[in-house]
Amino acid sequence: MIKYRDTLLTNIHKQIETWYDQEVPISHDDLYRFLHSLNGTSGTIGLTDLSDLSRLLLEQMDDMPAKKWPTSEWRAFLQELIILCCEKRPEREVFFEAPTLRREPPCEQQPLVLILDDDVTLLMYLKEYLEKRNWSVIATVYPHKALDYFHDMNPDCFILDLNIPETDGFQVMQTISEKIKKQYVPTTIISIDCQRETRLHAYRLGADDVMCKPLDMEELVVRLERQLRRKSWMNSILFLDELTGVNNRNSFVDTYQRLLSDAQRTSTPFSLAFLDIDFFKGVNDTYGHLIGDEVLARFAAFIGQSAEKQDVLFRYGGEEFILLMPRTTVQTGKARLEQMLSAFCSLIFDAPAGMFSLSFSGGIVQVDDPQQPHTYWIEEADTALYAAKNAGRRRIQAALLTETHDSPKVKLKVAIIDDDPMIRVMLADSVKASFDGWIHVDIQAYEEGAAFFASTWHQGQEPYLVILDGLMPQMDGLEVLQKIRNLPNAKKYTVIMLTGRTEEQDIVRALQLGADDYMTKPFSTRELEARITRLVKRML
Repeated sequence: MIKYRDTLLTNIHKQIETWYDQEVPISHDDLYRFLHSLNGTSGTIGLTDLSDLSRLLLEQMDDMPAKKWPTSEWRAFLQELIILCCEKRPEREVFFEAPTLRREPPCEQQPLVLILDDDVTLLMYLKEYLEKRNWSVIATVYPHKALDYFHDMNPDCFILDLNIPETDGFQVMQTISEKIKKQYVPTTIISIDCQRETRLHAYRLGADDVMCKPLDMEELVVRLERQLRRKSWMNSILFLDELTGVNNRNSFVDTYQRLLSDAQRTSTPFSLAFLDIDFFKGVNDTYGHLIGDEVLARFAAFIGQSAEKQDVLFRYGGEEFILLMPRTTVQTGKARLEQMLSAFCSLIFDAPAGMFSLSFSGGIVQVDDPQQPHTYWIEEADTALYAAKNAGRRRIQAALLTETHDSPKVKLKVAIIDDDPMIRVMLADSVKASFDGWIHVDIQAYEEGAAFFASTWHQGQEPYLVILDGLMPQMDGLEVLQKIRNLPNAKKYTVIMLTGRTEEQDIVRALQLGADDYMTKPFSTRELEARITRLVKRML
């Protein structure tokens, strides 16, 4: 708790210095937002006198007309608050802890919590507090990144503040309200504004809970646990994907085993196809996630209507679908899928930004060895799908089971940038463990940022995961991150920032520069592997 209080006081000091140095009036909204965030955060982390004073100042501003605040006026208005902060702010000590990496089994069953709040101090406090309960947390200060995470990572619950500079929490809720209703993502509003009309508006937009700042952390956890139990129960009894209406992964294994047993009993062929919409991420980027959702629903409906009556379609994840094709050889299945592909390419999708058409690619395999697990056949079909993508997309590829797979196709590249050679080795081992038996990755380690940028290795078209140390002697990790985000193809890089400093401004800056996640040393490999798995499923 002490380090969060210290971080908050440091942030206040820097904000006051920034306003003083710019020597121009500050806006009424900026001053109000500053006090608003301060009131909510300071109370949550135990600075009650600071919370009470900021609330009094907010009440005074509520009775004032909006105006510009010259330096002399805002200094006089905040004088008591400035004195209080200076009295509380201690000297900082900066230390570095070596990471503690322990081999533990990876855990993919952690609840995933998404948090959106523009107050980075509170954001970090919530993240650490919830992660200590073995929850996985993705936190961001940017509404547009929160929306991307919401659509791509399917969080188990969503926590958001109403007071956000770029937009406001209600606008974010409005954007995702339909998806919240269809896919049941428990959503909790946290705000200093808990008036009746505010609460009612939040509930009408689909919020499940509203909590007032300052937060009672124990109560927040109890409420979230209740929501997560309800969601887990619903997931266990629902076998349909809420967005597309087709089967979800919960029912895949049982259906696969039933169809495989039927194929063995009747001595009939049985095929499995892995389908993926081409350039789907471009649809989200160009036309928005709501249009992307419409594309997914329409694609699922098209395949379902075009397939044979006995075929069973599953949404496997994102834009990926699996079609089980009983009583079908791989040759017949490939021909049928090619007919579907031709018809799908002629469909027109309408969006406010204009009309467009799409294609899909597929890999298909005939299940001819019942001793092999279902994951084996999914991997074979996925390998065939990847071959179709590499060949130019818009095609169906049959799996070549006679070929050797000693050199599988690289689907992801991982860069580890850290000046400590031992840490580079341990991180590489952890990354390998994350993807063992799942996908093939190419891992490269660099001792500093300049070597990474000088390499041509990361200039391909594959997605890249960058695990980046924040403290390096030559090019600082934040400099590397900033340079990555300034690249023309920055979207293909997902960055996890590692920091061991008590100076939390590193984390603040990393989030502001667009880090997708951060981890504070020391950490366990179990935690790192779980986070890597979450992020990569979003990337691929």
